[in-house]
Amino acid sequence: MLDADRFVRVHHSFLINVKHIKKYIRGEGGEVIMSDGTNVAVSRRKKQELMDSLARL
Repeated sequence: MLDADRFVRVHHSFLINVKHIKKYIRGEGGEVIMSDGTNVAVSRRKKQELMDSLARL
């Protein structure tokens, strides 16, 4: 099982490790830039879950 404090589903297609987020770009849902340079879309429905996970860091 994955650690809920470390991993968050930000989109139907993406499960990410919040410790590898380099930057968050605001928008309706927004997107995150990962430490390897990958851009990942954040769905509007999952945005608050991501913000809560980042606040716990």
